Amino acid sequence: MSSKYSILVAFCLPILQLSLSSDLYSDKVLNYDSQTFKQRIGGSNPHFVNFFAPWCGYCKRLKPVWDELAEKYNAVSSNEGLVIAKVDCTVETPTCADEGVSGYPSLIYYEAGQKKGTKYQGKRDLVGLEDFISNYLGEKKRDATSGSIKTKLENGALELTDDSFQNTVNWGLHFVKFYAPWCGHCQKMAHAWEELAENLQHDKSVTISKVDCTENKKTCAEFEVKGYPTLLWIVNGKKVEKYQGTRDLDGFKRFITDMKAAHKETLEHEEGRIPDPKDEPNLVVELSNDNFENAIAQGITFVKFFVPWCGHCKRLQPVWNDLAIKYASNPKIKIAKVDCTQEEKLCGDHKIAGYPTLYIYRESRFLAEYHGDRKLENLHSFVLEYVQHTEL
Repeated sequence: MSSKYSILVAFCLPILQLSLSSDLYSDKVLNYDSQTFKQRIGGSNPHFVNFFAPWCGYCKRLKPVWDELAEKYNAVSSNEGLVIAKVDCTVETPTCADEGVSGYPSLIYYEAGQKKGTKYQGKRDLVGLEDFISNYLGEKKRDATSGSIKTKLENGALELTDDSFQNTVNWGLHFVKFYAPWCGHCQKMAHAWEELAENLQHDKSVTISKVDCTENKKTCAEFEVKGYPTLLWIVNGKKVEKYQGTRDLDGFKRFITDMKAAHKETLEHEEGRIPDPKDEPNLVVELSNDNFENAIAQGITFVKFFVPWCGHCKRLQPVWNDLAIKYASNPKIKIAKVDCTQEEKLCGDHKIAGYPTLYIYRESRFLAEYHGDRKLENLHSFVLEYVQHTEL
């Protein structure tokens, strides 16, 4: 009997491994560890795999889209059907390194029978992802009225609805026209908007869209549309600027050029990018679960809890190094850091909920969390205050 039970457990274990959830995406997205990844990729099923980190902002914005893809494809996936999967690169680091993952999320498509994948470079919205999938699967593009996606392409511009709007504009740069069919100004501008969409239909950096406010009142209300046409520049799902220029092709194109320049960092910077390693002064003490308690046991220790791809952490890094240099001659003061991507348990034990978090300790006792300006003089004064108190 125990032998049969062992066989049953051995049979079920791979299934359990495939269905394990992460903290980010839904259970419908199959979760692969290094073992199941090797077993499944290159088999009879094509795979679309999301290599992610749970704290990556772009990964979080992709969540509703990736979950919807999984709900559609994994629910009906047969022995040869497409599988929507995920790999947590904070856990399966060697697998992600083997696949050449250099930033999060990295979306890689693997054809059936192929171990080498193709990296998806398009927009991370339902339309772009499903077009990519359709091209690989040899499917015809879905009709706008079928399935859960109600987005259609009309003269180069995306026609968005209450159902498709948020998932479409959730990531990237978008120029959106909010209009009403009966509006005279909208009718006069319609040709110029179509020209703009056709001109930029191959430009992957920006999406030209439109929303009929008579049919999609929820979206128009959320974006505070009070007149027609209203033209909004949207970045990563948030309204950034309202267009006030001439309603012609040249005016629109000049505006887009200016906005791209203004948001160059958004185009180039990825919150989840794995940074190139840079040498840091050894004066900043690197702490881990193994040496943390011993390190804070004597004197004053000012600790930075961080993750490498956090923008605020990156900006603090040179200042933190300078702070360590400032106290280098004082053996009673340590300026330290903890990488929470490597020391998850340690950061969890200290209830770290955001990055960077700056805690100061004296002889193993927690004293305070720093909340002030992250300038060298402010940080220096903060530490000095506790040093003087200790000496008194």
